[in-house]
Amino acid sequence: MEAESASSKRRREDDDADVVFSETLPDSIEYSFDADINRLTKVISACKITMSRQSEMIDIVSRLQATFRKSLIQRRVSQQTADIASTLADVQTALQSVTAKLSATEAAPPALSYAQAARSKIVEKVKVPSGKSVAPVPRSTVVIIPKPDSPLKTADETKTTLMKVLDPQKYGLRLDRVTKTGKSSIRLESEKSDLTKIPAAILEEAGLAIKLQGKSFPRLSILDVPRNLSPEQVKEALVSQNFHDASDQVLHLANEHLKVLFRFGNREGANCNWILEVHPEVRRYLLASRRVYVAWNACRVNDHIRVTRCFNCQKYGHHSTNCKSDIQCGHCAEKHETKTCPNPDRDPTCANCVRFGHKGDVVKHKATSNTCPAYLKRLDAKISNTDYGL
Repeated sequence: MEAESASSKRRREDDDADVVFSETLPDSIEYSFDADINRLTKVISACKITMSRQSEMIDIVSRLQATFRKSLIQRRVSQQTADIASTLADVQTALQSVTAKLSATEAAPPALSYAQAARSKIVEKVKVPSGKSVAPVPRSTVVIIPKPDSPLKTADETKTTLMKVLDPQKYGLRLDRVTKTGKSSIRLESEKSDLTKIPAAILEEAGLAIKLQGKSFPRLSILDVPRNLSPEQVKEALVSQNFHDASDQVLHLANEHLKVLFRFGNREGANCNWILEVHPEVRRYLLASRRVYVAWNACRVNDHIRVTRCFNCQKYGHHSTNCKSDIQCGHCAEKHETKTCPNPDRDPTCANCVRFGHKGDVVKHKATSNTCPAYLKRLDAKISNTDYGL
């Protein structure tokens, strides 16, 4: 094989140097080049040539050095530009990934912690006197009343007339309950039908009118409140101490729709209990807090829902002070006072269940029982007629 010529060898070395140079561009290359330039300048200066020629050669060397430095800078800038472009591509990919994750997060409901989930369940249900929590069932409720000039005088007459002129099948109505709600009016309830769509014209022809059943605001019980506070002071403390992280809307509703109604429970001691009437959003906020702060006290807060029962006749809906019915025992359902019942050892009999036509084991409980079917029916109606905002 023929020996490699000097020029070929020099070109090959130059090509190899370009590869290394383009890939790494080490500072040692620049240093080595400067050293060679300096040596070349010294050699030129030592040569015995005219001053003009020597100056021209040194000028050529200087321009060569400047050209090299310019080329070096361009190569470095090019490499840095490539690095920046690569980094920007990585950043763009990362941003696209983050955007996709954010979109998925916005589309899906936020994950709740165990504590948040537990609180959410508490707020979405209503705690009843038995200690259980029940979920309110949305109902459409209307009241049918006779018009002022109608000859209808009783609730039974109103119901009979309504059944003659209104065909549930024709209008796709699914009624869950029809009850008397006054001397001559009846209430219709449905979980699956919008009763407000009952044609008013049909009722008017029969001397009837439809009235929307307005729902009341929910009530809360606040326990262990300092007894020396007035209702106004209790409200002021509740609003100022408990809504620091609430939205402006909830704070406004607390100011406008939080009413301190009355005290209940223990009449002695330094603390007492209060009943509040609040907007549904205010109820949600306070129950989620678990406790509320009034002055120096951390107070328990619960739903307050009660079904009024007369101690005289055991019927629901009125107090004994306004009772006009015959007396009836809450233990045996006979006509005497509960506290003087002569049959304490006899199995109890519920006066209300007997009145509603129940028989057998269904009636074997006291009128005060929290499991009484008549009581649970009334409790369910009470919850349905309260606006919990759920």
